[in-house]
Amino acid sequence: MAQISRHAPPLGDRLRPLSTLVAVCALVAAVAIAGNLGSASLQRDTLTMLVSLMVVVGLYVFIGNSGVFSFGHLSFMAVGGYVAAILLLSPETKELLLPNMLAPLQSAHLPGAAATLAGGLAAALLALALSGPLMRLNGLNAGLGTFAVLMIINVVARNWEQVTNGSSGISSIPTVGFEVLLAAALATVAIAWAFQQTALCLRVRAVREDETAARSVGIGVARMRTVAFVLSAFMVGVAGACFAQAQGAVQPAAFYLQPTFLAIAMLVVGGTTSLSGAVVGTILISVLARLLGALESGMAIGPLVVDLPAGLRDVGLALTMLLILIRRPQGLLGGREITLLRAARIDAFSAQTTNQELDHDEQCAARTAVT
Repeated sequence: MAQISRHAPPLGDRLRPLSTLVAVCALVAAVAIAGNLGSASLQRDTLTMLVSLMVVVGLYVFIGNSGVFSFGHLSFMAVGGYVAAILLLSPETKELLLPNMLAPLQSAHLPGAAATLAGGLAAALLALALSGPLMRLNGLNAGLGTFAVLMIINVVARNWEQVTNGSSGISSIPTVGFEVLLAAALATVAIAWAFQQTALCLRVRAVREDETAARSVGIGVARMRTVAFVLSAFMVGVAGACFAQAQGAVQPAAFYLQPTFLAIAMLVVGGTTSLSGAVVGTILISVLARLLGALESGMAIGPLVVDLPAGLRDVGLALTMLLILIRRPQGLLGGREITLLRAARIDAFSAQTTNQELDHDEQCAARTAVT
């Protein structure tokens, strides 16, 4: 008779990752739905938060798992945004608004979902082409290398008028609603979670923890980083395509320094080494930015109208991030994942059930021996 292994993983360990996915998606959906029930300006900020969430989760897939900081991921967002914008505009619209665009691009057209995926694939291909030199760098060199990519893409976007329309950008892009962006954000979270469960991600994290030890057991450092880099670029590229459809326009400035540092700050505030940290950091900074912006513009609190000086939003965000980094250098969650389950109770129930099964098997074996 086959025996049940006494060394099977506890039930809590097997269910906890799935519980994390459910908890994170529930948090995102709850905050987004609450924001979408507000005023028109709050609804716009909610759409911006969902796009920011996609970018930060994409950043987490590479930075959080590999431990290599990247200041150039907004370049992939730019590629995804421009590719989707070009493909979404009808040939007639491009002929009217962008008469100087290259002829092959004038006739190119795809529906929304296909254009969004095309933007992500274009970003992934660019990341794959850049991965050869970049994935061999560490520390400050990696940061400078990726920042150079961001600068190059920005210069191209501002000057290649036959493709990007220069500094004026591309407008009149067909827009999408709240439900589409929420679904895209939840899908991004699910992809990041699924990647966490793979052996590839474990190897990438092994490189992050000890590169020398990882090499000694045969893990290809550059190859593993490339996997995370390309997947991350795809996710950020899709976020760029969603940004174009949320705003109805794209411009080079939307993918340069300020959004780059804001996205990295969201990841660092929540905690770079957990998916939950990426989500919590994005929501916290987005809500705080909304609140400070309202106070800056003048917000009524009962009979009082609070009207604070201009610039409070940026100063308040900077002070908040500085305080969090001083008090909790590992981020708010410190690398932990939020979960809906109480592991101790589940493991106790699992152990009780396993013991009952083992006792039953032993009793059956004893009866067989007597017979």
